[in-house]
Amino acid sequence: MGGCPAAAAKREIAAMQSPVFGFSPCFCLIQVALYLLSVNRTNTLRNQLACLVLLTFYGIGCNSNNGSLGNLDPEIEAIISQLTLEQKVGQMTQLNLGFLSNSVQQHDGKRKQVEWEKVKEAIHDYHIGSILNSNGYAKSFEEWHEIINGIQDLAMNEEPSIPILYGIDAIHGATYIKDAVLMPHNIAMAATRDRALIRRSAQLTAQSTRASGIRWNFDPVFDVGREPLWPRFEETFGESAYLCGQMGSEVVRAYEGQELDAGIGVASCLKHFIGYSVPASGKDRTEAYISNLELWEQHIASFQAGVDAGASTVMVNSASVNGLPIHSSRYHLTELLRDKMGFEGMIVSDWEDVIRLHTRHKVARNAREAVKMSIQAGLDMSMVPNDYSFYHHLVDLVKANEIQVSRIDESVRRILTLKKKIGLFKHPKVEKNLMQSLSLEDDFKLAKEVSDASIVLLENHGNTLPLENDERIFVAGPACCSKPALHGGWSYSWQGRDESIYPESTETVVQGLREEFGENRIACPVEQAFGSSDHYKIDFAKAARDCDVIVLCLGEDAYAETPGVIDDLTLPAEQIKLAQAALKTGKPVVLLMLEGRGRLIHEIAESADAILLAMRPGTAGAKSIAQVMSGRVNPGGVLPFTYHRNSGDIIPHDHRFLSKYSRRSPGPLTEKGFQPQWPLGHGLTFSDLQTKIDTIRIPSNHLKDSVIIEYTVANASIRDATQAIDVFVTDEYAAGISPRIRVHVGFDKIQAPAKSEVKNSFKIAPRSFQFVDSEGIFHSEAGLFTIELAGEMRTIELSP
Repeated sequence: MGGCPAAAAKREIAAMQSPVFGFSPCFCLIQVALYLLSVNRTNTLRNQLACLVLLTFYGIGCNSNNGSLGNLDPEIEAIISQLTLEQKVGQMTQLNLGFLSNSVQQHDGKRKQVEWEKVKEAIHDYHIGSILNSNGYAKSFEEWHEIINGIQDLAMNEEPSIPILYGIDAIHGATYIKDAVLMPHNIAMAATRDRALIRRSAQLTAQSTRASGIRWNFDPVFDVGREPLWPRFEETFGESAYLCGQMGSEVVRAYEGQELDAGIGVASCLKHFIGYSVPASGKDRTEAYISNLELWEQHIASFQAGVDAGASTVMVNSASVNGLPIHSSRYHLTELLRDKMGFEGMIVSDWEDVIRLHTRHKVARNAREAVKMSIQAGLDMSMVPNDYSFYHHLVDLVKANEIQVSRIDESVRRILTLKKKIGLFKHPKVEKNLMQSLSLEDDFKLAKEVSDASIVLLENHGNTLPLENDERIFVAGPACCSKPALHGGWSYSWQGRDESIYPESTETVVQGLREEFGENRIACPVEQAFGSSDHYKIDFAKAARDCDVIVLCLGEDAYAETPGVIDDLTLPAEQIKLAQAALKTGKPVVLLMLEGRGRLIHEIAESADAILLAMRPGTAGAKSIAQVMSGRVNPGGVLPFTYHRNSGDIIPHDHRFLSKYSRRSPGPLTEKGFQPQWPLGHGLTFSDLQTKIDTIRIPSNHLKDSVIIEYTVANASIRDATQAIDVFVTDEYAAGISPRIRVHVGFDKIQAPAKSEVKNSFKIAPRSFQFVDSEGIFHSEAGLFTIELAGEMRTIELSP
């Protein structure tokens, strides 16, 4: 740069068209200070003068009509002032580690090797700000340390020295660390209804991830799981917007609740904003059609909880909503997320989704226009991730004056602020002292505690479970010897199906049963992978002569994203036939379901003697399953979603019509409106538990104060138990908008010792008695409301 500093500052001011900045005199002085820093980096006196000006105005604060410059960080502004356009755009560019590695994928247990010349080129020539992924499989801590330190060494040798922001998908434990203990997937975590367990699990994930050298986790998922066909259903916290928001917020606070720059925690990422989880086709990355009313009631409600919890970043929905690709939508990314919801952090694209505005969504005529659209919409960083197209196009767009430098500065400011927040400027390399607090033994104990609490007992006719001490157990089904079926996707690799990379200590279901019941009591004729056809060749008539009970392990192999797309929610026909053959023997049949979504089983559900839903219980899952079957663990999980009965009856729990009048068939009106296999919140225990509402206290001002429910949980059995308590509210009448039925507004987890009564209370916040309209405005009304707690219903009246 050259010329008059005042003239240069004036040019910068003219370029600053963002509403973030004003045009006050103090702003002009700050621009002069920034120019002084950038015009001659070797002039110490000039730099000191510039910093003095910056610090003075940072301390005073400079208010304008459009915002407060007092919120600017002088350290960040000083760095921005030194950056060229190319360096700024580089900060907004995220590349895949696989793109920077050798091109031959190896399958013999080795990993793709990082090509350091490619990394050097990316950092030195293209000034990239972020790298993601693991280039294939999970790596040891030592491998991660070598990679992270090598990358940061290169970055910190640049001028100015800006560390790389590394991101990873650690979504149910440290999924890309070799031999890590993996937690249950989110869908199973939500079944626990236990906030403390969620926090502890997330803290472990953050601790392990940070110890590897990675400080940005693409988690948690705040998508609301209301389309069970969707292959990422297992990554959600279920069907209830309230449950998703509450569970996800616990994760955010666990990741970021402590000082991130002090070596504790990781930056979280709310994903995938917004509407990703309800594609009309059920297929991944396809369009959704969502009314404004549903958007506010369900999807915004969930994400707002994450924003309020303090999440640092947001990842964007890959698909479109009502025909509008979210990556090109200024309404969704700026007007909604930032202006209305108050999000101030960094927004990152999902995988290749900027270029897909051209190649898939067809709203951009070429890649250059796609980049322009995404930046104008409000995107800060592009997960490119396998070329430099974004970089080249964005540099060209700014030089052509189609995007202002000020717009680039906004994003760079957010990116650098995040890097400072997580301590990268202080300690860019691996913090090896964090390794001292890690313990696989302790990790497994926690994973076992969580998986114990997540298993849902759906049916237990005749007290089939727990199994008797002397019963001979015949084990069959495609999931009985499958480690991936216990873990799901994102388990040591993207799809999670490669058993060769699972820890040797990881048990399958049949191994867990043998350990719990003894080798001589377990018969399992087919011990092969999930996809083996031999699972369906079993002669159950012969097997039944030598056993007392059949444990049939059904469900799904591991999958993630598009490879998990299905056309029919019904359990595959060969598994249904296998179950029917087992049921024909007349021996008690226990169905164990290992699945990431509720596959329909109405053809066999009514005939099975007991049904356990374990979903994706993770590393300790086999042990938990076996100990539930033996009775050592008393199940306490409850459904986080509606388990549907028929494919034509996919209706959520909080539907908008009276159940008994919802469907017409030829002839008279019928009463078959809402008939799920099991409703949200269903789950049995081995104990005799009774929950009753004692009193409901209604405040004089229900617009300000909570309604309080006092209730009692009585355990008449000799077994200690845990009881998950769900609370629902139905507005009997609402002005202008049909009220939803059974809106989920709260949950709790109660410890109920044997032969005891436990009294507790629950607060229902005023917002729970409001309804939102299609403009996002909440309304309070007096009138009748029905409260449901553990199946008991009470109708109350709130006065004006």
